[in-house]
Amino acid sequence: MMDRVLRQLANWPMSKVDLSRGLGQKTVSGQLNKVIRLLLADGSIGYTIPAKPRSRLQRYRLTDKGRGAVRQRRNMDASREETP
Repeated sequence: MMDRVLRQLANWPMSKVDLSRGLGQKTVSGQLNKVIRLLLADGSIGYTIPAKPRSRLQRYRLTDKGRGAVRQRRNMDASREETP
């Protein structure tokens, strides 16, 4: 699920609700909350409003580390498709 969240954030910042919908969920699940906490702690994603982590306007964005992870995953997927 971590990879899916990172790919969702690759284009633009999103709220938890937007992420949940993008993943095909009806509501924000406990698993999504856990994944977001792990990615924040890891430094792969960050807040768009760092001073107010509980703001209703809060969105999540990829950091440089997160962009690198997405790029690496895409390269792995592309190389897997090329091998017969």
